[in-house]
Amino acid sequence: MGSNRQTRKSSDRQTSRSSVDRVDDLAGKRERFEASGRFPLRKVVISVTVVALLAVVGVAGWSKVQASKQVSSGVQVAAETPGSSAGSPSNSPSGGSVSMAPVALTVSGADASFAVADVQRATLAGMKYTRKTPLAGDWQNITGGSIPLISYIAPSGNLVVATSFCEPCKSTSFHIEGNNLVCDTCFTKWDLNTLQGVSGGCTAYPPQAIKAQQQGGNIVVSTADLESWAPRN
Repeated sequence: MGSNRQTRKSSDRQTSRSSVDRVDDLAGKRERFEASGRFPLRKVVISVTVVALLAVVGVAGWSKVQASKQVSSGVQVAAETPGSSAGSPSNSPSGGSVSMAPVALTVSGADASFAVADVQRATLAGMKYTRKTPLAGDWQNITGGSIPLISYIAPSGNLVVATSFCEPCKSTSFHIEGNNLVCDTCFTKWDLNTLQGVSGGCTAYPPQAIKAQQQGGNIVVSTADLESWAPRN
């Protein structure tokens, strides 16, 4: 009789421990289940922050690369100057075709200069500098001993002064179509901001930019640079 009681007590204790173990196991499973369904907010915030930082760095890098490609003669010009009319051609053309317009070039000693306002009115200004130093080869006969120049204000706001030459086809005349500079002979196109080739057979020979500086309302170019210029082709 006593033996049966001890057996039942032992069995009850085992049953109790088994029940506790099951409860603990169920509680553990529930905790693990709930944990697996929780939204990993901290990880998401960190991931979003990293992605945002990478995007900012990428945009900054892209901007620097684009800026490094822009052609400039060293002069930045405002969109409009006092006295310019609303109906005058835009200095950042975005459509249509603009032909070269002649602009006066004044030579005085070591400097050759022209007015910023003339470039803004013309959109694509054309000038000629008469060389004292003969050009090499056939170029002296082709140009008559002078260097044709162009000037325009790119959509970036950079004022560009360049030789008006498409060397392979010997053209000295250009026009603007949209945001491209176009040779009148071979119709090769270059981007106005960078003078990088867009299409055509002479993309590797865009007009060559020449250094300039702004003095008041004038753009000044060194005649020494014009005298030393030599064609690439």
